[in-house]
Amino acid sequence: MSINAVPYEILAQILETAAQLNQRDGVTFTFGLSQAPLPLQKTALQRYVRGPVPTELLRWDATASIRHVCWVWHEWGLKYAMKDVYIRRWKGAERWAELSQRREAYRLYELVEKPSGTAVYKDPYGSLNRTVQLLADYPEVASKIRRMWFDGFYTYGTDLKISSALRSCTNLTAVSLPWTTLRHLAARDWAQLLVGTEAPLKSLELLAVDLPAALAGEPENQLDLRPLESPLVDFSQLRRLKVFGNSTFMPIDDRDLQAIARTAARLEEFHLTCLSTISIDGVMAVVKSSQSTLRVLEHSPRSNDGFFHPHPGSLPDSEHLCTVLTGCPKLETVSLSVPSMCSALFANENVRWSGDMQVRAARLCGHEDGRSTHEAHSSLQQVLEQARSLVAARASCHIPESLFIELFFADYIFEPHVNAVHGDFQLAQLASSGAWPVSRSLSRKGPYGSTGLYGKDEEEPFERVDEDEFMGGMRKNWVSIRA
Repeated sequence: MSINAVPYEILAQILETAAQLNQRDGVTFTFGLSQAPLPLQKTALQRYVRGPVPTELLRWDATASIRHVCWVWHEWGLKYAMKDVYIRRWKGAERWAELSQRREAYRLYELVEKPSGTAVYKDPYGSLNRTVQLLADYPEVASKIRRMWFDGFYTYGTDLKISSALRSCTNLTAVSLPWTTLRHLAARDWAQLLVGTEAPLKSLELLAVDLPAALAGEPENQLDLRPLESPLVDFSQLRRLKVFGNSTFMPIDDRDLQAIARTAARLEEFHLTCLSTISIDGVMAVVKSSQSTLRVLEHSPRSNDGFFHPHPGSLPDSEHLCTVLTGCPKLETVSLSVPSMCSALFANENVRWSGDMQVRAARLCGHEDGRSTHEAHSSLQQVLEQARSLVAARASCHIPESLFIELFFADYIFEPHVNAVHGDFQLAQLASSGAWPVSRSLSRKGPYGSTGLYGKDEEEPFERVDEDEFMGGMRKNWVSIRA
């Protein structure tokens, strides 16, 4: 009996195992030279292992022999190798090492005692141009692609080429694009990308960076077609939206998110991190639009320089954000920066929150003046007690879940589930003449989050004290929660 006579699911599992073994035994590295060869100079060149071969190329090499067996195996190998495609801009201007285009010959190159090289120019946009041409010439290859990344292309011309490549991929379900495509592509291009293909788009990622002044100053790059204002652009089939990175050049702002929220009513994941051009107003527009389906919410508006958390903005007085969040019935994972918080954020014990939860608040609800008063102290204590009650409720529900809450407020990090407070207490120690804090220990957390101080020598390490001791020091005005 021919092996192709077995059920296709079993055959696919056999071929996948063979491809994984081929990938394990294949070439997983590439070489480079220590310096560029100089004309008329005899300089000893040293070879070094430059880095690993990208995953998509490993998959292509691993299925090379499989694709030559028969048509069925060829189609499977093509689908396996082309399901994820990563297009990156070449960052160097030259290639120095005389390497074979066939990676299986790398082991022979490793035996060369005196490596040589030649300075060869490489088009930085060559990979994008060849990909566009390949997908246009071979639509069957393009139909196998399920996910695409575009990294390093931020000009008007490259955005048009990206759009051309996307039009060829009729079964695309996930894509990572430069944020400039929100400005440079027309409404009909976005409409075709989102719902105009055989498989509607499910995941969209937008990456923003700081453009060099030369690119930002070009008139064609400053074109803004405003595609999100068109009724043709429909995000209703989208399930995951991620916006990452900070930029000052035509940045993504609240207006863009509000335009997306008009049709994005079925999002399950919403990630917005490392940018400072979107406030809580734009975030909540998307949250309220997908309130019944949202499972993951991440809003960490850190900028790339110094991990500084900008002010999250403000909402209308008629809207209480704490109750809006607890009204998301499927929400499980939360990391959020809010203008203010109160005990109502943790009052609903029917929420499905689990895992690590981070809330960064600028103020306490009802204490917008930011003063460290007795009433503010009481409100903070109520927040911590209510958070502890929610952690206990999640641990004792019908299906127990572990919930770990971290509250970032007034330059301190509160962990209510372990009754701990992390912060810099040097001023408090001076104010109390060394009498406070009585018990303290070194903290592994830092002012920028929960992973330390990022090697900044000028920063003093955080210390950890018990929550009860912190409250006592706050009542004696040795520590302050002034926002």
